[in-house]
Amino acid sequence: MLNRTSEAGDDKRRLKRGMMPIHVKIGESSLTGRSIGAIYADLTAALKNAGLWDCLDYFKISLSMKKRENSPFPHFEWLSCSPVTGESGGHYVYVGTVAKSRYSLMFVGKTLEGFQAACEVANMCADQLRA
Repeated sequence: MLNRTSEAGDDKRRLKRGMMPIHVKIGESSLTGRSIGAIYADLTAALKNAGLWDCLDYFKISLSMKKRENSPFPHFEWLSCSPVTGESGGHYVYVGTVAKSRYSLMFVGKTLEGFQAACEVANMCADQLRA
């Protein structure tokens, strides 16, 4: 979680983006057993409800998982929701799982609105996935 230095500044950024706090999480049940596509749909809805969707150039199921969109979300030891600085400009959001020391990228997003925007998206994903 980010170490916030100014609550007032955060509130101004939220108002500027039109963000409103949301209280709906992806679900009480575990992620395993639900399809990758269903979890993606819930993340997309949460990002839209929070006003973060418009800061993204894209947010999608990773290429390696696209073929398995209807498959159950994989078992994992850890979930990772990370903002990453890209080489070709922009910032990315990687949402993945770690199981048996192997990382699997599940969802990926990109923003050109800066690292802070990528952090907000990653934090929203982590919150929704209860990571």
